[in-house]
Formats: sequence, C-alpha cells, structure tokens
Amino acid sequence: MLIEFSVQNFRSIRELQTISFAASALKSSQENEYVDDRNVVDYNGFKLFKTIGLYGANGSGKSNVIKALNTFVEVLAGQPSSVSNLRDLCQPFLFQENALDTESYFQIVLLIKGVKYRYGLTVKFNSEHSSNTPDKSSEIVTNEWLYSDKKGKNSILFQREGLQIIKNSLQSKTKIPTSLPFKHTLFLTHAAAFDTHGDCFLITDHLRRLVTSNFEVNHDKYRWMSVNEMQDSETKHRFIKLLSSFNLSYDDISLEEDVNDYGFLNIYPQDKIVLKKNFLRNSNIKSVELNLKENESAGTQKMFDLAGLLLRAFNLSEPAFIILDEIDSNFHPSLLIQLINLFNNPNFNRSNSQLLFTSQDTNLMSPKIMRRDQFFFTEKKEDFSTRIFSLAQLKGIRNDADFAKQYLSGYYGALPILEDFCVSEKNDRSDE
Repeated sequence: MLIEFSVQNFRSIRELQTISFAASALKSSQENEYVDDRNVVDYNGFKLFKTIGLYGANGSGKSNVIKALNTFVEVLAGQPSSVSNLRDLCQPFLFQENALDTESYFQIVLLIKGVKYRYGLTVKFNSEHSSNTPDKSSEIVTNEWLYSDKKGKNSILFQREGLQIIKNSLQSKTKIPTSLPFKHTLFLTHAAAFDTHGDCFLITDHLRRLVTSNFEVNHDKYRWMSVNEMQDSETKHRFIKLLSSFNLSYDDISLEEDVNDYGFLNIYPQDKIVLKKNFLRNSNIKSVELNLKENESAGTQKMFDLAGLLLRAFNLSEPAFIILDEIDSNFHPSLLIQLINLFNNPNFNRSNSQLLFTSQDTNLMSPKIMRRDQFFFTEKKEDFSTRIFSLAQLKGIRNDADFAKQYLSGYYGALPILEDFCVSEKNDRSDE
C-alpha cells in the first residue's frame, strides 16, 4: 500500500510537498464513528486510508501532483535502457533563476508484503549533453536511495551519488554490478534486472503490476478488463450486479465480436457491446438491446469501462493503487459517492486497494463519507508555486463540520480568485 508520496521542483511545485495516506490521530464524531471503522485499514500495523481526494481551483496544481506521481511510477516500472526515460521527470519550476540547472526531487513510501520501503531520487538535465555528444545522458540521476524497516528498524539498503554507489546493503549485492552503464540509469531498476528475488525487483514488480492511472488517457484502456468479465457466466453476473449498484440495471450483456481478435493492446470498440434490458409491456416481458456507444450516456460508458477495473482490484490478493484524475467528469454526484463508498467498504474492497482522485465535486466533502485527513487541497501561492495541505492541518475545523459549505465559503483557501470581467473591461476602456 502507498503510505506517502513527496515531490519538489516539478512543474508548479517548487517547495517539498507531500500527499499522505497515513491516518492521523483524529476521530470522527460519535454519529460518524462508522467512517473510522470503514475508511481506515490496519495493514501490518500501519493505519492507512483507502481513498484520498485532492481538491483545488483550476490551475492550482492538482494535475501536476497526479502527473508527478504517475510519471515517477512509470519510470520506476520501466526497464533499464541506453536511452534516458527521465525527461518527463525533469520539469523544474520555471519561475526561478537557472531553473534548467536545478534538481527535482521524488520520494515514495510503500508497504509491500509487510515491509516498509522508502525510495527516492533527484534528477536534473545534463548540462554536458548536446547533439555533438550523443553518448552522454540527456538527463542524469544525481542522488538515489532506498531504506527499509525489514530488520525492525529503519536501515539503508543502498545510496548513490552520481554514478557512485556509496552504500550497498542489498541481500544479494554480489549478483549486482556496482558500475552503472549510464548517468540516467536507476540503480533500483539496474539491481532488479540482476536479482529477480531481491528488494529492488519486489518494488519495481509491485509498481508495474498494481499501479494504474487514467492520467493523460481516457478510460478506454480499462475496457478490456470489463470485456474480459463477459467470458464467463459467473463473472458476467458479478459485473452486471456491480453496474446495478450504480443504478445501471441490465439483464444481459453481449459482445458482437470475439475478444481474442483484439487482444490486450487493442481497445475493444464500444459499438460492439450490447446491453440488454427487459421491460413489461401489456403484461408481457419484452427486451430491448442498447448499443453502448450509440444509446448510452458518457457517464454509463465511463462506468462500464471502470467496472472491470474495480472488480479486479477489489478481489486481488494484495492492494492495488488507482489514480483517477477528474473523477467527477460525466458522473452524477450520487454515482460518484457510491464509487467512493465501494472503495471504503471492506465488504466490497476486500483487497484494501487504494484510490487517489482529483475532483471539483463538493458532494463528497461530507464527514459522513470521508474524514478531514482524507481531503487535500492545492493552492497557488504569490510566486505561482503550488502548496498542498490537508484539511486536518487546519485548526478550528470540527470533525462533523459541513466541509463542502466551509470550502466554498473560502474557509480553507484553495479557491480561485475571480475578477469581474465587465468591471475589468470598463476600467480598460476608461484608460484609453
């Protein structure tokens, strides 16, 4: 499970900012005690949340936080290569001197098979790289580290500065060459390639298999999971039952073409999916076929794509981690609340899979749904940088307060500063 993620000097994020899934010591009000029991999971002695919501004005940096985590995970899940894959991480805060010569910082804290790992790195552009020196890395790793509590205390597994490995306490370190081929090569993925049973492989394999995000893509890529549920009558029944919990009631679903004709990498088309619904007419049961693309709303299409992902995640033997940017897009508030409730409900989410989402829908901001420490906000500072803070960090907020009302009233900040366009136009004309 993800415990926390930290980032510094990435896009609009200048100073060190952290998103944490660790539950604080606060308690819900007496009437909402069930929220504590449902939303907080005790996972190997760590009290962690299954859902975290990120709110803030447009342009405040919400998507930059998501992008930082998503890009970082993609880099760690990748394979060592002679070509740098660090370019998307090297996006420093531009409103500073010598921005392109500064380091960006990323760190993740994970709980995998009962062991807590803390891994991080700093990266920057390589000032020595040019078209005349193609053998030099375009981006370089300046520092890299990995810690664990495997032996009951926080201990270092490896530490790296530049190309030099200054500390290596990995269990099978004799299998792993200490000389790195390129300045952009991560020692984490390098070690994982040579030792497929060690800690480094455990981390990269975990991220590769169990983390997914809709960032920069639509939900089409998840459709193969939903379509795969149609291959067996039992799993299809479970899929239809899940849709019905979102008030999307169907009696059957059929596919007009063989799934094998498309495979994992090819998106199964919406217009080949038929949803069947029975209805009563003149005391007789009739049936109508609804084409997913032609006859159903964007919200239903999105829910169909996500349903297979949810069923798979909720029934895994270990927790998955899902990132959904703009989760409220095309969703009715009631449907969105149901989605969050399913993640928080241990009877449905048996794997304790986690969800990090961004939203503008304040219907979720209720102490009956999520606790104060499950809401984070982004706010644009005067220097154009992003500040991230938890609602639990603000003093004087009651645990049973109307979070949505207070947020929209500006109690928490994180709101856009709007200017009256008509007044602005009038002032501009008066200056002419």
